[in-house]
Amino acid sequence: MARLVTFSAAYGAGGSIVAPAVASALGFPFLDRAVPVARSADVRPDAESASEEERTEGFLTRLLSSFAAGPDGTAGVGAVVPGSRDEEVRLQAQARVGAFASADGVILGWGSSVLAKHAFHVRLDGPEEARIRQATWIGEIDEDTARRRRADTDSVRETYLRRLYGRDWRDLSLYHLVLDSTALPLEVCADVVVAAARGFWRQIR
Repeated sequence: MARLVTFSAAYGAGGSIVAPAVASALGFPFLDRAVPVARSADVRPDAESASEEERTEGFLTRLLSSFAAGPDGTAGVGAVVPGSRDEEVRLQAQARVGAFASADGVILGWGSSVLAKHAFHVRLDGPEEARIRQATWIGEIDEDTARRRRADTDSVRETYLRRLYGRDWRDLSLYHLVLDSTALPLEVCADVVVAAARGFWRQIR
């Protein structure tokens, strides 16, 4: 069975640093969230922000409006209409993760905590204000920019998982390991994940 580590990471939790560091330490290939949001050449891309792949055209707007259809804000959750753009997005993610997960690897995002059933699943999070502070130095941006991107990016990622798979990314049952990656240096978080993943694979042999 392939040895896989998946990461779900809130904005500013350092997924863009910890996940590739884990892949490097394990000697595994790495599947990122894909294409970073395009920005002018004089602005450093903020790897913590939602990627174009996560967004797709009009994705967030459509998904959030679908939630408003019900009194509990969950209308249509997990019920993707065949032939719809939502189904296309889900099938693309399933194909990308499925192809990658046939061998050892590390996956950041893509709903992989749901799609890669036999993987070691990791969640990186932390208090909102701490994540905003951490995002300022990861992306070399000011606090106001980080605050705006935090709200936008967390909405995209939470909505993506809930709409396409009917799961809450804050549901701890999705993960084997949950780290407050604002309370520890990110390199230490990577070391913890590597050690925990190796222990997980020994346990299931």
